[in-house]
Amino acid sequence: MVILVRDWRETEAALLKARAEGSTPTLVTPEDAAAFYGAGYLAALQERAREEFADVDFALIVDCGDAPGWALACLRAGVKTISMNPPNDKIADIARQMGAELVRRPT
Repeated sequence: MVILVRDWRETEAALLKARAEGSTPTLVTPEDAAAFYGAGYLAALQERAREEFADVDFALIVDCGDAPGWALACLRAGVKTISMNPPNDKIADIARQMGAELVRRPT
């Protein structure tokens, strides 16, 4: 199940539903989210979700558009899963070295 999330309210609702259903959702931010929300906000969203829903298995994919700079900023902030379009091999390698990953944006 892929769920678009923009803020904590939507993230919390998705994770509460997943907890109740016992499902494993993939949460994805809007396209180019890193550019308009910022790396710090998205990393904080990820951290809060992991803390408050430690019992729910989920993935949060932060969309960085086509901007390597935003992708690097998200990785430095602690975001664990990012997407880019088009994919960038150098960013993917850096992500791996940082214990994160670059994935295709789910549809």
